[in-house]
Amino acid sequence: MEVIEYDCVVQIENIEDIIFYKKRIYQEVVNLRELLKEKEENLKKVDAYLAINCKHKWVTDSIDSMKGFKEGVIIKYCEKCELNANSNYHKN
Repeated sequence: MEVIEYDCVVQIENIEDIIFYKKRIYQEVVNLRELLKEKEENLKKVDAYLAINCKHKWVTDSIDSMKGFKEGVIIKYCEKCELNANSNYHKN
């Protein structure tokens, strides 16, 4: 079996080594999911803080959206903290 580690192709022949490799990769995936959850929670906290404490400078702009291939979708965001006006944290 061929795998790529650190941009190098590695050949693993022994079934025990392949099983060990599988267990290591599985654990890495579990760890990365946990890290992602933590980062997402931290991001939510920062957004909530900015929603309250930033002296927002709102800008209205338009973008093209890949979702539904819509052109000229109007958006409103803070020029300073980049908070979206449609965010759950936005207060008028």
